[in-house]
Formats: sequence, structure tokens, C-alpha cells
Amino acid sequence: MVTAPMNTMPRSWYSAHMICSTVIIVIAIQVPEANHIIAESAPVSPHHAAWLHHRYHTTQPALIGTGGLPQPLSLPARRATQSQRTVFGFLPYWISAEYYDSINFDLLTHIAPFSVEVNPDGSLGEDHGWPWTALIDRAHRHGVRVILTATIFGDTDVHTLLKSETHRTRFMREIRDKIREGRADGVIIDFEGPGLNGWPNMINDFLRTLTDYLHAEIPGSEVSFASPAIDWGGRWDFAQIAASCDYLFVMGYSFSGKWSSRTGPTAPLDGPGRTVSSLLEDDRDYSQVTRDHPEKLILGVPYYGCKWKTRSAEPGTSVQEFINYPRLRDALPQAARWGTLWDARSQTAWYRYRDGEDWVQVWYDDVESLRLKYKLAMDKNLRGFGIWALGYEGKQTEPWQLIEEVNGRRSSTLVSTETTIPNDFTVALPYPNPFNASVGVRYHVPGPGYLQIDLYDVLGRRINAWSQRTESTSYARWHWDGRSQTGIETASGIYTIQFHYFSDDGLLRSQSRRVVQLR
Repeated sequence: MVTAPMNTMPRSWYSAHMICSTVIIVIAIQVPEANHIIAESAPVSPHHAAWLHHRYHTTQPALIGTGGLPQPLSLPARRATQSQRTVFGFLPYWISAEYYDSINFDLLTHIAPFSVEVNPDGSLGEDHGWPWTALIDRAHRHGVRVILTATIFGDTDVHTLLKSETHRTRFMREIRDKIREGRADGVIIDFEGPGLNGWPNMINDFLRTLTDYLHAEIPGSEVSFASPAIDWGGRWDFAQIAASCDYLFVMGYSFSGKWSSRTGPTAPLDGPGRTVSSLLEDDRDYSQVTRDHPEKLILGVPYYGCKWKTRSAEPGTSVQEFINYPRLRDALPQAARWGTLWDARSQTAWYRYRDGEDWVQVWYDDVESLRLKYKLAMDKNLRGFGIWALGYEGKQTEPWQLIEEVNGRRSSTLVSTETTIPNDFTVALPYPNPFNASVGVRYHVPGPGYLQIDLYDVLGRRINAWSQRTESTSYARWHWDGRSQTGIETASGIYTIQFHYFSDDGLLRSQSRRVVQLR
């Protein structure tokens, strides 16, 4: 986690192993009145740090597309990989279109758009252009489940949400509506903070209630939780949390970072002290889940590393200055240039080069260290493995080749577009319904013709009307802003929408939908 450590603990993974002590514990100190200011200077995790860095980036248009109602996941498309393992990838909204185009959907089973932000009162804040219709449609055509990420960062905000039944209920209803709006297949809860105020003790009941609620409201949906790799402070009951939802995404990284006093691996597989391997066997962490319910665990791996300036070329040397978190797309070609080194203790890669009188060290997971982590997940019979974050590999093909090598390809998963487009006039259900400000209805016209849409109130009076010429088979979305044809706001009540499609071959097709407006 990307924060300053407690001064009573070792200040880096490597120094901890040099003295055979435990690895770092990371703490984010929050001041309630200045929560967001503190959060910006002391992020509580790599997810949070990346979000802060890209906070004001806009979502790539390639993810959103032209809008409209996304297509649901087709049942025949839900094919597993050859190994039956889950391959779960977070996809941040700031990923460029160039790298998004390089994602191999045939090697994934789940993709998690990151993210919709959650307010402490349970309402949803910035959703970064959700629904990402282009992404959802592309994923669903390939049989990939879309799992919406819901985020809160910082102890104060998480505790404020969890302690209030009103806030929790508001969140459950609003996230349900967001999932439905995007025809997503579930949600992953990414609530992060060191837990100094006790909120980890409250997360079990919250997840259990949310899981039961969404399973009932959206049959077939998945509810998961992004959980820390190590229970440094003895605040988590991972066995109970795993039992409270469908599965956990274990963030198996951030053992070193900006706070480190010595260079070391981001995700050490082995070594003295607590590591990625030990977290699955340690009674303080996930041993009970690994033993009793391994299908509840996804092992997350980093597609990023740590870059420091140092005085010495030796591994585990003192840090002079933290530089950044390089992504895999940069680390792989740089390692090829300067020469990849292998740390036998942690089973991870690193490289170094001269910078004037100083040295620069970069520690990261290359293809070989990722292979070992994937093998660990499969040897332990876990649900699968996951990635923070898709797109960080850039144009590098080696990470995708590795996934196919160890996990197999979901052959013939692409669902033909022709099989999902109806050959007749169809009208989807209105959304949202009931509504306040506006409502939309997606429809499909099978060919050239004329479309007439009429809106009537409960007394049968026509309130508004629309008409247009259609030239070819297409999807479109009708939108009503709650006003009459003269621009006057309509009152609360039930309204009927009648759709009439007159094809050029002389056939008339009609459908109607009802909506409820609540002012």
C-alpha cells in the first residue's frame, strides 16, 4: 500500500529480510475535516495512488462508445478457459485507446471497469462516463463478465458509510441501478484504508447483506471484495469476509513502494517474513480460506514496479529518492536494454543503471516472476489470478502469451454480432424506471421505414410525439426529459409510450412501454 509506514516497523521489504523480521506495515493517517487533502498526500493503496494521479483524466471515448443500452452477456458466450480458472483484470478509465485496443479478451473471463466513486453517505459520485457501452459490448461478445468497481479510499469515509444503515441501504440501491444501467454482471467492492477506526470489523455484515440483496435483485450477478494481501494489524477476518461474498481479489502486491527506505520487490513470492506465498499459508492471513475454500480466492498480481535512485548498485540498498511506479510496458523494454537481474530470495526481477554518480534501481514482475505467481494460484487450486491493471502492459505481447500458456485460451468465444441483433422491431425496457429527470428506451429497427413515438398520460392525452425516417437496420435510444411538446415540465404519474414502426414493405409493428415519473 502506497503510504508512509509506522516508524516501529522495518522500512522496506528488503531491510526486513536482512534482519529476518517482518515486512512493512503501512498506515494512512486521516483527519476527518481534511480527509481528501490528507488522502492526496498519503494514498492508502496502489489503486488509490493511481486514481489520485489520474483524478482529472477523462474516460477514453473508446470505452464509452456512442452510448445506448449495452448488450447483456449471452449465455452461450459464458465459456471458461481451458483450465477453468478465472482471469480477472481491472481496467482503469485513464487507459489510452491505443492500449485498450491491445487487450486480448479471449484470454480473460472477467473485466472490472475502474471505477464508480462512492460517497460516505452511500450515494454514488463520479462514475467516469458509465455505462462504458463500447467496452461492455466488446466484453460480452467475447463471453467476458463485466464487474463494476465501486471505490472508497480512506478510513473515515469507509467507516461513515458502514456504520449507518441508511447509508448502506442507499448504496445498495444505487449500485444495483448502476449495474442494471450498464447490464454489468456484478460489482467488486474496493473500499480501502488501514482500518485504524475499526471498519474492517464491519465489512463482513455489509458484504453479506449486499451479496444477498444483489443475488435477489440481479440473478446471476457476482459480488466480490478487493482485500489486502497481509493482515498487518490483526484487524481482518479473511475467512469470514470470503464467506460473506462470492470471492475475494487478493491484492498481492505493494510490499515495497514510495515509503520504502531500501529497494526491494513489489510482490515477493518467497523470502523470510511474509510474502505472496506465505499469505496463502499463514494463519494470520488466508490459510483457512486456502485450505477450506480456495475457490473463493483470486490472486492479484502487479503490472507495475518501483523505481528508486540509490548510491549503491547492490540489491536492497538504501534509497536516496523514490522516482515513480513504472508500468510493465516501460519496465520490460528498459530491462532488455540494461540487463535483467534476478533476485533469488524474492523470485522477482529487477534492473539497474548508472545516473551520473548515482544508480537507478527498478524492481518489477517480469514474465518469469508472473509465471511463478500464476503457478502458485493454480497449484493451490485458487479460483484464478487477476491483474492490476489491464493496459499497463501496453503493446508488450509477452504478458498475454504467458496467460495463454499457463491458463489456455477460450477458443471460439466470440459471439457473432448477427446472432445478437434481432430481425424484427424490438423495444427494450425503460431505464431508469421510476425516474425523476429523464428516462431512456433502447429500440431496434430491422430496416428502412418510418418510426413514430407517442407519449400519453394516464387520462389518454397525448403529451409529446416524435417521428423520424430510418434508412437501415440499427439500434437507437429514445430519450425523454420529462417535458411536454411545448416544453412544460410534466407532473408525477404514469405515462405510456407507444412505438409504431412502418416498414417500407408496408408492415406496421407496434409496442408500448409504461414509465413512472416521480418529481
